[in-house]
Amino acid sequence: MPYHTKKKDDKIKMVIMIKKNKKRELKPEEKELFATHSKHHTKEHIAFMKKFIKDGKGCFSEAHKAAMKKVGK
Repeated sequence: MPYHTKKKDDKIKMVIMIKKNKKRELKPEEKELFATHSKHHTKEHIAFMKKFIKDGKGCFSEAHKAAMKKVGK
């Protein structure tokens, strides 16, 4: 038996890195969007979206989708 044989668990392993955004403040454009958006949604919905964006979890549309799932309208 040769010295350099492959073992069954010598498979190539793949590592997937998930990009996380940095914590940041709201941009002026987002503040304008929230002004019109708040007319159609509750305070809880808006607060969730702002926290979502400030924590660096995603953009405005991602925050809206998450808020709709978690808080509702």
